[in-house]
Amino acid sequence: MQEYLVEVKNLKKYYPVKAGIFSKVKAWNKAVDGVSFGIYRGETLGLVGESGCGKTTTGKCILCLEEPTDGEVLFEGKNIFELDREELRHLRREMQIIFQDPYGSLNPRMTVGDIIGEAFTIHGIASGKERTEKVEELLEVVGLSPYHAKRYPHEFSGGQRQRIGIARALALRPKLIVCDEPVSALDVSIQSQILNLLNDLQDKFGLTYLFIAHNLSVVQHISDRVGVMYLGRLVELADSDELYSSPRHPYTVALLSAVPIPDPDVRKKRIVLEGDVPSSLNPPPGCTFHTRCPRAVEECEKIRPEWREVSPGHFVACHLV
Repeated sequence: MQEYLVEVKNLKKYYPVKAGIFSKVKAWNKAVDGVSFGIYRGETLGLVGESGCGKTTTGKCILCLEEPTDGEVLFEGKNIFELDREELRHLRREMQIIFQDPYGSLNPRMTVGDIIGEAFTIHGIASGKERTEKVEELLEVVGLSPYHAKRYPHEFSGGQRQRIGIARALALRPKLIVCDEPVSALDVSIQSQILNLLNDLQDKFGLTYLFIAHNLSVVQHISDRVGVMYLGRLVELADSDELYSSPRHPYTVALLSAVPIPDPDVRKKRIVLEGDVPSSLNPPPGCTFHTRCPRAVEECEKIRPEWREVSPGHFVACHLV
């Protein structure tokens, strides 16, 4: 039986919206509104959805980069939000992140060697010659050369910078890496190289990934299971092959209909959703997708759908399934 490395239970993150002279809270931006899922040890869980649906915020809460409003995140059975400062500092060695922007995530005033080796210094793992050797080893692991350690970020291309970011994330040999849209800022030809590198590193080091993206083709290529988010809520979660071949939630069906097929002879019926995505400041009652759903019924407008397992390993939050 597979074991969860990470369990997310009813996670919520609300941001206060303040106004007036005294900065009183006038409303709450419900970025993440009751999300629950687990990540198996050694797997890649893809998390997809439109911009602003709460994917990145969920990832930051899992890493304790954001303090949640409610809910739990269990890492190897321990609730990370109940850890003290020293316990959390030790836990950070087990969880790392690869950022979306390879240009903005590296300090331009530091050499590549200092960027990657900083973690060794902070956690007291290595210094001096040993630190240099570890940095050079990491550079070779991600496809760069040891002499690159003396260069600065501006001397590298976007793909090379992302490799540096990956090396930094690997430095402490973490168990979990949150990949926050790590290829969205790269050229298509470079994207495949980075994805293949991530797959190779996962096999080599036994890594577990939470892969956040909006490109469904990319997610299908790298993920074992895929979760679909809409307006702060998870609407569907299933094995990658099953989700792409038999989507159950109307929103997932609409998303997949927009994925282009590289065959000019194959014609695909595109589902165009009407209206705009509602504001997370004032989400609709019931199912948040009912305002755009072509199959919505009266029940969808009033009752929030239950998150349930409709077939082995396939979870959906929809009254119509």
